[in-house]
Amino acid sequence: MEPLTFDYEDLHVRVDRGVFELFPLRGSDMPHTLRVPLHRLGVLVHYKKPNKPGDLIFGVVGDPKAALYGTDLAAFGYSSTTAARVPRSDEPLFRAYFTEVAALADRQAV
Repeated sequence: MEPLTFDYEDLHVRVDRGVFELFPLRGSDMPHTLRVPLHRLGVLVHYKKPNKPGDLIFGVVGDPKAALYGTDLAAFGYSSTTAARVPRSDEPLFRAYFTEVAALADRQAV
């Protein structure tokens, strides 16, 4: 099976053989890459204000039964990082990709 990839602005993400990888490209505010096994990955676009872009958060969840996408902030374990700012109009792009990733991991996207 080919790796499942997704590009957004200065981020490149990929899933291959049960591992999620996040690569910040030029201009990204992220200082490093992130690798997480799919059974521990959590992803959320967190909107604080209605008319402002949300924070795209990737992290490690303590419970592998937690939603992979739409993860509750309280479910993130010791590690999470904000990778980008996402306008509401772009959120469906992330939802579509991570719904597919969640299916690969036999987890849910909410």
